[in-house]
Amino acid sequence: ELKSLHTNSQSTLLDALSVYSLNDQASNIKSHWITNIVEADIAVSQLNVLAQRSDIEMIYLAPEIRLVEPDRTNSAPPLSTGVESNLSYINADQAWASGYTGTGRIICSFDTGVDGIHPALISNWKGHDGDSAAAWFDPKDHLSFPHYLTGSSIDHGTHVMGTMIGHDDATGDTIGVAPGAEWISAAVIDIAGVSILDAFEWAADPDGDPNSIDDVPDVINHSWGIPNAGCVDVFYSAIDNLEALGIVNIFAAGNEGPASQSIRNPSNRALDSLDCFAVGNIAITTNPPTVSGSSSRGPSDCNGAIKPNVTAPGTNIRSSVLYGAYASKSGTSMATPHVSGLVALLRQKNPNATVDQIKQAILTSTNKYGMALPDNDYGWGVIDCMAALNALSSANSSPNIRIYSYNHLPINPGDTVSGLVVLENIGASAGIVSASITSSDPSLTILNGNATFGLLGNGDTLSSVQPIVAIVSDTVTDGRVISLDFHITSSNGYQVTRKLHFLIVPRNERMMANHDINRIRFTLTNFGTFGLGGNSFFPAGGLGFLVDASTNNEMFEAGIMVGRNSTSISDGIRNASGEPDGDFAISPGGNLQLIQPGLIADQETFSIYDDSRSENPQGIRLTQHTYAYSTTSSDDFIIVRYIMENRNPFYVSSIHLSLYTDWDAVNFVANAGGWSSADSLLWTAYNDGSSLSSYRGTSIIDGPIASAHTADASITYYRPGDGLTETEKWQIMTSGFTTANDWSNARKDLLQAITAGPFNMEAGQIDTVAFVIVIGDTYADAVQAVQQAQFIYNTQIVQCCQVRGNLDSDLLGDVNAADVTYLINYLFKQGPPPACFEEGNTDNDPDGKINVADLTALIRTVWLGGPVLAPCN
Repeated sequence: ELKSLHTNSQSTLLDALSVYSLNDQASNIKSHWITNIVEADIAVSQLNVLAQRSDIEMIYLAPEIRLVEPDRTNSAPPLSTGVESNLSYINADQAWASGYTGTGRIICSFDTGVDGIHPALISNWKGHDGDSAAAWFDPKDHLSFPHYLTGSSIDHGTHVMGTMIGHDDATGDTIGVAPGAEWISAAVIDIAGVSILDAFEWAADPDGDPNSIDDVPDVINHSWGIPNAGCVDVFYSAIDNLEALGIVNIFAAGNEGPASQSIRNPSNRALDSLDCFAVGNIAITTNPPTVSGSSSRGPSDCNGAIKPNVTAPGTNIRSSVLYGAYASKSGTSMATPHVSGLVALLRQKNPNATVDQIKQAILTSTNKYGMALPDNDYGWGVIDCMAALNALSSANSSPNIRIYSYNHLPINPGDTVSGLVVLENIGASAGIVSASITSSDPSLTILNGNATFGLLGNGDTLSSVQPIVAIVSDTVTDGRVISLDFHITSSNGYQVTRKLHFLIVPRNERMMANHDINRIRFTLTNFGTFGLGGNSFFPAGGLGFLVDASTNNEMFEAGIMVGRNSTSISDGIRNASGEPDGDFAISPGGNLQLIQPGLIADQETFSIYDDSRSENPQGIRLTQHTYAYSTTSSDDFIIVRYIMENRNPFYVSSIHLSLYTDWDAVNFVANAGGWSSADSLLWTAYNDGSSLSSYRGTSIIDGPIASAHTADASITYYRPGDGLTETEKWQIMTSGFTTANDWSNARKDLLQAITAGPFNMEAGQIDTVAFVIVIGDTYADAVQAVQQAQFIYNTQIVQCCQVRGNLDSDLLGDVNAADVTYLINYLFKQGPPPACFEEGNTDNDPDGKINVADLTALIRTVWLGGPVLAPCN
């Protein structure tokens, strides 16, 4: 409903801003649906014009969101021999003894990132269910495994998460209020260039499926605010809308006390005693406990109402920090996760409890220690887990049935979708249940809209007996959500209408991205063709290949070729008709990603494509990683790395992988080129008739070399109106090094190809090839660039392969936490692991590849008390 309402109301404004953008008067335009806000960078000259529009209510300067910084940090011992005093103080241990640990519930934080491999946190991360995107939101790095981001409080999010759910199964050390709950997190606080509204929208529907609800968190912990913002309504409505979805929001009051009215926006709002639930910090070393001097005080500067809402232990709280360690921190950020953890305990007791019922149970059960509360120091008092659980009823007087999921394959325009609907009853027993679609949409033709479920008791989930089947119009727009009424009835008279959603998935797209962080500006794609700039064979809007500040494109054509023989070649360069040979198709999940900074390099790209569009497919899938560095020592090369996989169910032999280049160094009719076996460099240079300069070249830095070929582009292979035949391509890929000296003093238009292989691959086997593209003012400069790229590749990209082809990434002679971190980076952040992981014996299943199960086994060995693995593991 929010998406529909806000999309409609913003449409004319977005059209106007698009015009502004074309005139360089607006940029970074982003619409939001969780609240009716559009973000944009606007030319100051246009602000008054926009202010006159009837469809704009208010224009705000983008708020400066700041972390609620801890007061201080102290070291702490790594192991607790008993229940932490802050947990027993709020009777969390009594709640555990009564069976309430938060099991089955989800806790979320908006914070600075989380060290996902901390032994107190790793086992409870929800992403282990296989959907990491629904458990970790990272709009800066776009990585898919939880990690911390650099900043003033680098371990803040790790500490906060530990207080909510932390426990170490190996040692029994428990630091969290709800150790049975799962956690998810959004890294959006104190991180430049990200929008916290994106995190609100992610948390509302983490898995992107509007039918599913098992991914939606019970609570979001907030340790941020806007200083000196008064009562500006930027985030209030977003909070209200999340809570309308059943998500409790808990806020740190701030550490700007003891001054009155020092609570930040948005936790300063107080329409009633439950609004924007804010938590103050107490020290538990006195009786009654003392409110910390830094803990922000009320009343609300919006209406004078009492704030904070409650208080909790927040002084010298021991919890998780980076590198598997523990430390004590103080502040309202340390108090707030106690309350968020309590929400998970309450939702375990009554999953059907509303947001207000949860908050009311916390508020009315506080320990007041004989004081006249509420006041603007303690709020309504100090939280008590057992008292809050006793204050919340677990009884459900009537059924409450909702759609749990609609299980079907991804829907594309024109598809017939068929899937089983799963219902969940979080109320009283419903009896025999059936349902039917009762509305229509011109984009859907319903073939079967009726379903029976059977007996649906309290707490049950039940799948339909019959599938819901519909045909999707082939004119539907990608990304659209089509919602139909799904009327549910039961034998005991209960009935309710829910929405059944059909999400049309975005298509895989042919995409371009530019490396532009060093001396080279170069366009990559996810379909095997590179450059695409002006004055090239295929001027499709790319930069081409530019050096330094020059606007002269020096790459007429470049691309990838995969071949086994003269009739079996798949490639992204020109064919015999002189047209691009578009043999590569984007694989699922293969849309091109530009990551800056990347996990390894200053700028990276990632994409996946296969040769399924070829006239004679080889069954090969390529995962393409590229790396560019901005440091002076490494600013003259780009590394292009391929994980090559045999997707056939049979053995394939004699596979060659080639990088084809047609350089136009300065002036294409005055190029010399050749191969140096001593320096492993295939080079082209500008020949002014007396000397060579402006070297451009390629080299293989991972994989066996099969050929390095140079030819006269205008005579040997390119005839007028002609291109390259498959036979000619195969000759280029396999003719070896016979042309090494043929063109070293030429003044010609040349083409080149450097080829790795041959590879003989079993079904499902993978192998790795890495090329480097280099520049140099002199030949020595180009050789130095290859050597530096080889060093970077060995030490930063594939450390594990440098010695013995194993997982000993830091070469210390054992497999330790650093090595496991390296493997995690590849499994969760970068896509498929490098080939050397496959060559070792870490396949714990074994299923022929390293996967999350193997990683879990390795983590348990390294962190959870098992023996140290031998180096070759």
